[in-house]
Amino acid sequence: MKRLLPLLLALVALLAPVTGSAAGGTSETMSERELKRIVQRERTILAAAQAAGDQLDRSSTEMQLSEIVREYEALLRRDPQLVTAYIAYGLFLNTTGHPRRSYAIFKKAAALAPDHPVIQNQIGNHHAEEGEYKEAAACYEAAVRLAPKEPLYHYQLGSLLYEYRDFFVDSKVHTRDALLRRSADAFARAAELAPDNIAYAYRHAESFYDLPEPDWAAALAVWKSIAQRAKAGVELQTTQLHQANILIQLGRADEARALLEQISEAPLQANKQKLVDQLPGTPEKAP
Repeated sequence: MKRLLPLLLALVALLAPVTGSAAGGTSETMSERELKRIVQRERTILAAAQAAGDQLDRSSTEMQLSEIVREYEALLRRDPQLVTAYIAYGLFLNTTGHPRRSYAIFKKAAALAPDHPVIQNQIGNHHAEEGEYKEAAACYEAAVRLAPKEPLYHYQLGSLLYEYRDFFVDSKVHTRDALLRRSADAFARAAELAPDNIAYAYRHAESFYDLPEPDWAAALAVWKSIAQRAKAGVELQTTQLHQANILIQLGRADEARALLEQISEAPLQANKQKLVDQLPGTPEKAP
């Protein structure tokens, strides 16, 4: 199998909820027990591959994962109605570099369980990769509706709408203002549902800049919250630049100036100067 190494960790994370689904009943079927065994074998193989690092025996690992493929195929021949097996197999194929085969598996799964959020999300991923953005958005919206407490689905919807905003606006699917609000709401919900995920929090904070009428006070609160978790140096000072920018928008120039005086990291000096230039009575270069 190709593209194995970059995808090892992703597979472990994606398979976790599937294993739980298979074990959710009070009494397991033989097929469910077999699925758990296959998934556990995957985890064992992947954990060993991760531990091996540069010493990984690629040929041996790929041979073992090829055996996993055969085991999935055999399981689905015996039990073609086992939705969780399709999901696990589809995730496995996608993360090991076979997106089209993965899509075919998820389409079969969708025929059995059209209202499963993982299935809708994965089909949405395929449409997005193929440039079919309307179809991708519909799938992501379905995933959000079916699993409203899953932050990833909100984040992916927000990202799709924002990254391809020109497409959605030109296609008259959304007005620009409505699209930017929907995208920002999705980022906000993702950050709310996963408060420890700094990437979600950062993207939520950035989304205020895109809104037609930003709530600058709310934006400032979000950036202050991120600053409390930021590492000293460039990371922290980047959040201070954002705070200073927002303080300027709020007309609080003295507070902005005090924050800008704390910016000392070399990579941030150009952006610092742009903000300094916006302050009243400070035409000189930033120190």
